[in-house]
Amino acid sequence: MGKKKYITFHYKNEILSNYIIKDENELLNKGNELLLQGLRKNHSLDKMIIVMKGYIDCFHHRRTNKLKVSSEDHLHFVASFLGLMKLKQIHEDDQSGYIITKFKSIART
Repeated sequence: MGKKKYITFHYKNEILSNYIIKDENELLNKGNELLLQGLRKNHSLDKMIIVMKGYIDCFHHRRTNKLKVSSEDHLHFVASFLGLMKLKQIHEDDQSGYIITKFKSIART
């Protein structure tokens, strides 16, 4: 077994998302894709910021209250989170940001 990559997103000092990633670059481009889609539809950056902040706050509420979230919800959260980071609305600090780690698989006996 090989090494797996995990990505963990922290927001408001809580771990909100932690899962295995297959393609790091594809995932990290989700924020750029979301911004480009919005701009192509003539949405203002101010409007997109409001919507993305609302989405991640809703996701935060759902996760902290142990409500169901789908894998698609995770991808929308990731895109919104990274889009807001790109627009410098979320800053990586000790309360918010993302971490990519590699774990060596351990053979079980």
